[in-house]
Formats: sequence, C-alpha cells, structure tokens
Amino acid sequence: MAAVLEVTNLCKTYIVNKVQNNVLRNINFTLHAGEFVSVMGPSGSGKSTLLYTISGMDRLTAGEVVFDGESLSQLSEKGMAELRLHKMGFIFQQMHMLSNLSVYDNIILSGYQSLSGKGNGQRRSRSEVNQYADELMRKLNIMETAGHDITEVSGGQLQRACICRALINKPAMLFADEPTGALNSKAAQEVMSELCRINREGTTLMVVTHDVKVAAQSDKVMYMVDGNIQGEHVLGKYMPEQGPRERERSLTGWLMEMGW
Repeated sequence: MAAVLEVTNLCKTYIVNKVQNNVLRNINFTLHAGEFVSVMGPSGSGKSTLLYTISGMDRLTAGEVVFDGESLSQLSEKGMAELRLHKMGFIFQQMHMLSNLSVYDNIILSGYQSLSGKGNGQRRSRSEVNQYADELMRKLNIMETAGHDITEVSGGQLQRACICRALINKPAMLFADEPTGALNSKAAQEVMSELCRINREGTTLMVVTHDVKVAAQSDKVMYMVDGNIQGEHVLGKYMPEQGPRERERSLTGWLMEMGW
C-alpha cells in the first residue's frame, strides 16, 4: 500500500519573548493510502500543531514531511497552497464558512479556485464542479440547504457542508481537527458515519479528537504527550454492523494505561 504521508524526525519550535517552546519533538510515522488515524492526548500535547505542520499550514522547524511524494519543506508558499487546494481537504471544529455566501456557494468556491491552478491532473469545468457538489450534498443528505445562508442551518448540517467543501477537489487526504467538538451526540455520529463512509471509499483520514467514541471508529490511534507520540493502539477497520462498544472499551483501557 502506497504511503500518502511520511513524517521523519519532525520538530516544531516557537520563540515567544525569547523563550524557546518545543511543541513537537522528533515525530515519526507513516500513513498509507486508505488509512484512518486518530490523534489523542491531553490539551497542550501538540495535537493540533501536528495537524497544521504536516498539512503545510505551518512550517516545520526541523525534520521532513513528505506528502504524496513531495517534500513540504522544498515547496514555495505558492506551491504549498496549490498542494493544499488540490490534494488535501480540511474540516475544523470552528466551521470557517463565508457568511456572505450560501451553503452551496461555500462548497463550490474552492472547486472553482482549483480550475485556474496547476491542479492534480483533473480537467473539470464549472458545470462538472457543480455536478460533483450536488452529488456530495445528496450523499450527505443536505441538498435542501443549498440556497440557505449559513445561519439558517443546524450545526450538524453545517458540518456536513464543511465535509462537502473539503471533498470538492477529490483530495488524497482529509485532515480534521475536532470535527465533532461543537456538535450534539446525534449530529456528531451522523458526521462520523459520513467520515467513515468516505474513508471506506478510499480517502485517507487523520482526525484530532478528545472523544473516545470518535477515535474508536478509526483504524489506529496515536497518543501524544508533550510533543511526542507515546504509543499507538491498532483497532483495525471499523465495520458499523459490528457496533462500536468493544472497540470503545479496548481503546479506553489502553488510554488509561497511557495516563489519559
């Protein structure tokens, strides 16, 4: 199975008031195509910083991150922006939608932006982007929200719209930072069901979460403490018909051993 993401001796340091803060320390892991990995750990352990650094939103201090065969440290700002636009998708707890656009227009915007860039080998027209947006919205059961303002839909609907937006350019990988953190339990499970389905269809997925119910649906959980990966817990591919309880018990037991 091909590697989508290879992280080698990754370090990230911030200097604040002349004080050095080593947020990430010698991180090493490989993520293969089609994997679903969750990152857990106490607040301040570096989980979100890891996500932003390996996706090129923040520049690394030392080490190397290779995404889909390209070393992020060798890319220019423009090259990095192109890579994120065409090959990565992002879902956040705070749903950064543009308030002056409808739900539908928020979804198709990055699809239209991708038409003028170098792209990932795909040649699409605006009508094809629109057709794919329609397909995604139907799959996530939010087609009725297309013309609504973002203030006129529920949190669960809005987060599913964010998933559509993240998928519009058919990325190789989705990065998600607490994607269910602002949702009630019903909406959270609806979003997780869609993420699992997307993963089963072949999209690689990495999620930062504090929620055992979310992490238990991933293939593997990495546990971070003080900028280091302290351990990994392999769960295997989640099959909804099996139910999550045994996986949640297994993960909870391991997290307790890790000091959760």
